[in-house]
Amino acid sequence: MRIFAVLLTLLLPGVYIAITNFHQELIPTELLFAIVASREAVPFPIIFEIILMEFSFELIREAGLRVPSPIGPTLGIVGALILGQAAVEASIVSPVLIIIVAITGIASFAIPDFSLGFHCRITRFIYIILGYTLGFLGIGIGLFCHFLILTTIKSFGFPYLQPYAPVTNNFKGLLLSPAWKREYRADFLNTKRPKKQNKISMSWKYPNK
Repeated sequence: MRIFAVLLTLLLPGVYIAITNFHQELIPTELLFAIVASREAVPFPIIFEIILMEFSFELIREAGLRVPSPIGPTLGIVGALILGQAAVEASIVSPVLIIIVAITGIASFAIPDFSLGFHCRITRFIYIILGYTLGFLGIGIGLFCHFLILTTIKSFGFPYLQPYAPVTNNFKGLLLSPAWKREYRADFLNTKRPKKQNKISMSWKYPNK
């Protein structure tokens, strides 16, 4: 769920703007008619709408963090509801865009690490611009550059995406084997003793081996 929340926070606004601008054939016809009808009275381009709502949501979030704790959550919820309803009634933004921004904001709260959540909140504006200018091609270029940067940086001297990229020799996948089968340490640690336990680690269970 957290990985899904990271993807939603990063890509959902950019994918929405890319689909509505360049790839309308991907939307079911009934849904496309609903989106067009909801944006019929809106005089602004979609990029202005989504940046305005994202900026407003981030402003409400920052304001809610800096007021006294009993009032903060109430201020955030009430402010978002009133602002969203008023913006829709004034034909400044479309209702579908309010749903997209709300889902993105909720997904950003599901990211447990503050630094990663802050990174996703800032980076999604880059994906919004790429989706608006180049569509899915821009999203693909952004993902390529994003992963390229992640694979080149290091943390405490080790690659940031270890052991996934670059792949290590003794990496067995996402599922860990039982502790008594983990005979070797991770090779990207460059330890002096690569073997951390004997092949028969439970010698009391197999005394004859």
